[in-house]
Amino acid sequence: MTESEVCSYNCCGVDDGDGACCNLDDRNWIMGNDPQRAEEFLERLSDKVGRRVEMNEVFYSFEEGSSKFPERPMWQNKASYPALRVVEEHPRKPCIFYNSQLKICNVYDIRPHTCRTFKCDYLSWFSRQV
Repeated sequence: MTESEVCSYNCCGVDDGDGACCNLDDRNWIMGNDPQRAEEFLERLSDKVGRRVEMNEVFYSFEEGSSKFPERPMWQNKASYPALRVVEEHPRKPCIFYNSQLKICNVYDIRPHTCRTFKCDYLSWFSRQV
């Protein structure tokens, strides 16, 4: 099983669990926060889709994110931005690039630095076992 498959089908060691780190759910969690790396990701994404992708298409600014999620302390901290957008109408509030039906990241090959380097405790343990 690959790390991607662990995240998609056995997230945190829970059978049929998927992408907890890709979903806001009801947690005080935020995805993103490195402005320089955000620009690098936008360049890769723009190359992939064949047009210039603007920051506000992919990321929340502090002003927008803090007002959308006022009950979440992390979203009230300017240092947490830019934050990856989520599908607000979905109950789990997944990242806009996470396909909840297929349990995959639509930009996995060029995913942001935050996503490439993040390893939950379970995935860190799994990686040591392989």
